[in-house]
Amino acid sequence: MLNLSPTNVKRYGIDMTPLIDVVFLLLIFFMLTFAIQGQGLAISLPQGAETELENSEIDLIVKISQDDSLLLNDKQIRVDSLRDALRKQLQSRSNKLVIIDSAPKVKYGLFARVLDISREAGAKNFSIIK
Repeated sequence: MLNLSPTNVKRYGIDMTPLIDVVFLLLIFFMLTFAIQGQGLAISLPQGAETELENSEIDLIVKISQDDSLLLNDKQIRVDSLRDALRKQLQSRSNKLVIIDSAPKVKYGLFARVLDISREAGAKNFSIIK
């Protein structure tokens, strides 16, 4: 019988291994860089009773308004008398924190001056609200 099919014919096929490697690398890349909404810790905080602070432990808040006026704990004060008022209130406190709340477009010179005055009065820690 006569064999009509060629025996030396090479059969070529597509090698899928490099393609699969690239697809898996892309999958890992997108999984690591994609932020999933709601991804966070679900914790339950203990409920505590509210406590009133003594008058001496209320935070010292210096507000600088848009028109360059100062308020110390919601009382109008001049820049010249701010150092003495802060020093007087900081002496009896263990917490030497002064909160500086400034208007959005307040002059930087005034802000820096209030910060320096607070430091000279004895403040050790600052919180800046802008």
